[in-house]
Amino acid sequence: SLTVTIIIKQWYQRRVRVLNVGVSVIMSRFKIDGVVFKVSQQTVPTLITPAISEFVTQGDKSLEEWLVKLELPEIQTMLEMNGWDHIEFIRGVIGKEDLTTMGITNERVKRKFLQSVDEDLVNFQHGSVPGTVEEWLASIHLNKYLNTFISSRMGSVSRVLEIWEIELTSILHIEPIGHRKRIMRSIRDLRTLQSSYDAAEKKRRQSKSTKSKDPPEPKWLHTKEDMMRGVDYPVRYFGSAKLTGPESTKQSALVCEQQQAKIKNSQKTPEFRLRISASGVQLIDKQTQRPTCSYHIEDISFVSRDKGNLLVFSFISTDRKLNIKMCHVFKAHTRNQAYEACATIAQSFEVAFQLKKEGNGVNGSNP
Repeated sequence: SLTVTIIIKQWYQRRVRVLNVGVSVIMSRFKIDGVVFKVSQQTVPTLITPAISEFVTQGDKSLEEWLVKLELPEIQTMLEMNGWDHIEFIRGVIGKEDLTTMGITNERVKRKFLQSVDEDLVNFQHGSVPGTVEEWLASIHLNKYLNTFISSRMGSVSRVLEIWEIELTSILHIEPIGHRKRIMRSIRDLRTLQSSYDAAEKKRRQSKSTKSKDPPEPKWLHTKEDMMRGVDYPVRYFGSAKLTGPESTKQSALVCEQQQAKIKNSQKTPEFRLRISASGVQLIDKQTQRPTCSYHIEDISFVSRDKGNLLVFSFISTDRKLNIKMCHVFKAHTRNQAYEACATIAQSFEVAFQLKKEGNGVNGSNP
């Protein structure tokens, strides 16, 4: 017959956490392969430690042990699924709204969790600027994204320091919110370090009476002047659809797939010029040279390429009158043009922000 000890070990291997510290009570019923087993709460503690103590101590258990101490082991899976999978990258990154978004709605649990974050955890900080992207990703335990960064033309640390948050979803397609926040927190820390290095180098050069150069401008595709005038890309318009869920890469991909299915022969789709500027985006008819649609920069909230077809990209805009969000789908002539269009829309946010700081920001009217 199957012993309770073996059953518990199988249960643990299916990622239902069994704790090796402070265990006094365990579930009295659990299911393995459709069979329900009953275990005495009084006998489990005497069996669990010798049976699986070696098993549970494999790997990094710091997150698990902390949640056990808090008596909140039930939220570990939700944290890990949303990218909060390393204890050293939680403080200063996660907030109450993140807990709500991932489905943790119990106010007592949220208060207890966040209080412990502030009192028991420490902020992660870089000691120096890494020399390579591989070294940087390893330092924040996100090595799995290395090929994604390299294939997206972000294979240097200097380019990483210029990343905008919107690029993490629109170009890199990084889904877990915890990973995106970890990356942006790391980048902000590295920017501070780099600024310190630059200031020290500038002071050293000035002490030698040599001319100091200003820090280089971000390596965007276009100049600020070009972005104020507008940059055109030839595209085919696949139409738009109303979003039925929250903004995300998955939602954009779903709409892209639906719109492509409607238009089997892309050669018959109308051709336009997509004009992208600091004011927003215009869809200009190729024949009449007149704009048919305009989307103000403040109404655009998401841009993404389609993983299934790298010629296809989309952006999400808000219709203020109808209070709905629409996903607009386009097909570029080349993959490079699709990439540049997405990057240019991302750049339009920065230029618009710069203009606003200078007091020349665009208003809420159409571009």
